Parts: sequence; structure tokens; C-alpha cells
Amino acid sequence: MMAALAKFGWIIPIIVILAMLAYKVWTKKELALTSKYQDILSISGDLSLNLKIINEALQNARFRKVMLDEFDHRFYAQTRYSMSSFSENIELKYQQKGESTVISFKSICALPTQVYDWGKNKRNFKRFNKELERLMKKEN
Repeated sequence: MMAALAKFGWIIPIIVILAMLAYKVWTKKELALTSKYQDILSISGDLSLNLKIINEALQNARFRKVMLDEFDHRFYAQTRYSMSSFSENIELKYQQKGESTVISFKSICALPTQVYDWGKNKRNFKRFNKELERLMKKEN
């Protein structure tokens, strides 16, 4: 029994990975099982000033490769590789609504097969939000 398990034990992880990939294809959601965290914020003020503050908050939160795509109204950033994570991709979508800017924050594990993130994606949001609040207080 143990010899058979040792000989064919590699089949189980392959079946699990194939099932995950099949689920992603079947649901047509590329990030269906990938661990992620999403939240929405709203900040008041002028859009151009808010974009500068958002950019600075991303930089201060120690995200790297911070980029602004004004055409798609999005910021993109990445976290560094660490012992607890292979890295995460950060995406902020912004939209001007009246006198405020609504920000949709999303942190997604860079490894598509990573189902559990050990709270890293939520910590990314908290780091960004802390810096954003600090900079907003500084502006006022």
C-alpha cells in the first residue's frame, strides 16, 4: 500500500492543479481561484491632486513599479517577493464622482495557483490606506 502511494502520490497534486485550471476555464474567470482582496475608498478633492496623492501613497507603501494609466483610469503596482509571498499585483481603478474620487483597490497574488494568501493582500490594502490617510491629513 505504501509503495503504491509513494509510486503514484504525485498524481494527486497534478489532478488538483488540473481541476483548478479546468474550473478557471469553465467559469471564464482568469482569477477565479487566485487569492485576492478588494475594497473601495472615497477621497474628496480635485482629481489631479488626488492622483498625485494616490501615486505618492503607493510609493510610500513600498510598492514598486508604480504606473498610472490615465486612459483606463488605473494605477498598477507590485509588491516585492518575500518569504510569505511570491509577490502581489496591485490595481487601483479611480473614478471622479462629483467632488470626490472613488478608488477601487485590488491586491491579487502574482502566482495564479496561489489559493491562500496568509492575509498579505489585506495587509497591502491597510498599508496603502494608512499612507493615503496620512497624506490626506497633510494636505488639509
